[in-house]
Amino acid sequence: MQLKKEVIRKLPAVRILAGETVVTEGSRDGVLYFLESGTVEIVKEGVSITTVKDSGAVFGEMSVLLDAPHTATVRTLNDCTFRVVENPEEFMIEEPGIAAYVATILAKRLDSLNKYLVDTKSQFQDQDGHVSMVDNILETLMTKHPRTIERREQSGP
Repeated sequence: MQLKKEVIRKLPAVRILAGETVVTEGSRDGVLYFLESGTVEIVKEGVSITTVKDSGAVFGEMSVLLDAPHTATVRTLNDCTFRVVENPEEFMIEEPGIAAYVATILAKRLDSLNKYLVDTKSQFQDQDGHVSMVDNILETLMTKHPRTIERREQSGP
């Protein structure tokens, strides 16, 4: 863990003021952002999902790893400092410890999502009608092997 912190601390620092957007849902910038200080809000399709203030939190990794547009918007709630990686694929090859760190963060997110799905599934498994469809959808999500799924285009106002 200490080695990871040392590697991240050597990256260029960028200060982003409160209320600014770091990552925009649907865009591509090919950059990884490691939060050093401050608090950000994660917004998906206009809905606030969560806030993050953990030093070392990483943003932009899904876009980089999937070679796809960003899946959410990251906005600063107060002044934040990020460590920035401009060439993340090359960086993760050169620093496999960072690649493992990013993989660990993604695995923790997936584990949390799986726990949520199991909890939700148990709540709806005995329901009939439309609600039972939720159970079927959750079952599919939990058992299917990941595959490439085209993302739906967002419609404008």
